[in-house]
Amino acid sequence: MPTKLYSSIFPSIIFLSLVFLFLYSTFLPLYTNNHSSSSPAKKFLTSPSSYCNIFNGNWVLGSTKPRPFYDETCPFHRNAWNCIKNKRDNMGIINSWKWVPKDCSLERIDPKGFLSLMRNRNIGFVGDSLNENFLVSFLCILRVADVSAKKWKKKGAWRGAYFPKYNVTVAYHRAVLLARYKWKPKQSAVSDQDGLKGIYRVDVDIPADEWINVRDFYDVLVFNTGHWWGYDKFPKETPLVFYQQGQPISPPLGLSDGLQVVLENMVHYIQKEVPKNTLKFWRLQSPRHFYGGEWNENGSCLSDRPLEEHQRI
Repeated sequence: MPTKLYSSIFPSIIFLSLVFLFLYSTFLPLYTNNHSSSSPAKKFLTSPSSYCNIFNGNWVLGSTKPRPFYDETCPFHRNAWNCIKNKRDNMGIINSWKWVPKDCSLERIDPKGFLSLMRNRNIGFVGDSLNENFLVSFLCILRVADVSAKKWKKKGAWRGAYFPKYNVTVAYHRAVLLARYKWKPKQSAVSDQDGLKGIYRVDVDIPADEWINVRDFYDVLVFNTGHWWGYDKFPKETPLVFYQQGQPISPPLGLSDGLQVVLENMVHYIQKEVPKNTLKFWRLQSPRHFYGGEWNENGSCLSDRPLEEHQRI
């Protein structure tokens, strides 16, 4: 198997995607309900309810499986990743797991209620396939409340949907490193002994073109990066080389240090350039969960239960 990079920046495990649906449902009601040109500034209000840390809890195997929100016919599915259509094993038990916070109740998401809260607003996801896969499930769930939803790929979006009944757009912009990076082939063939084919130039202080121009369009932005920061993606023959203010960083940075510098710069950019009223989330890295090889090397996802805390595979 390829060598994997586990950065200390990320915890070894985060909650599965649906937790973020509930997180949205928890915070978005705190926004004002009106979103019009006459009132462009959206205010974030303090909740009168007691504080609840939904991240402090456990996965519990339910005795009854809830009715699925959607089936294999959802038009937003990615065919190769359509677990329902492709008859993934153990789907029944996998869908029976429920996240239960320690000190509060977490209800199942209400697609109609969520879209009503988000009426006339837009949600954007920026990052790698972790965000993309979540988006697909998210769109299929929301479509329950608006079957007239249409595919949407404007403004450079990789994929997305528009829900006309609520005037809500939800889309994903593919930017696997968040920062801009570009392939530069090797200029000279005089010596090939080092095996270098070229480099990927990473401008740590410049956001990727795929999202730099949409920061004002979305009312909610969800960022992530992580799985591309490994030597399986960028081996020594085609490494990442980091630039800042147009110049190579010296001494050169390794992947772990490069990731840290990119994160610091992207966070600074988001804080400075993304509107203050935009609700921002940062998703962390999920654990790798393939057995017998990576996702593109005939690896399989055999587990039907969540990883235990600090567990690695």
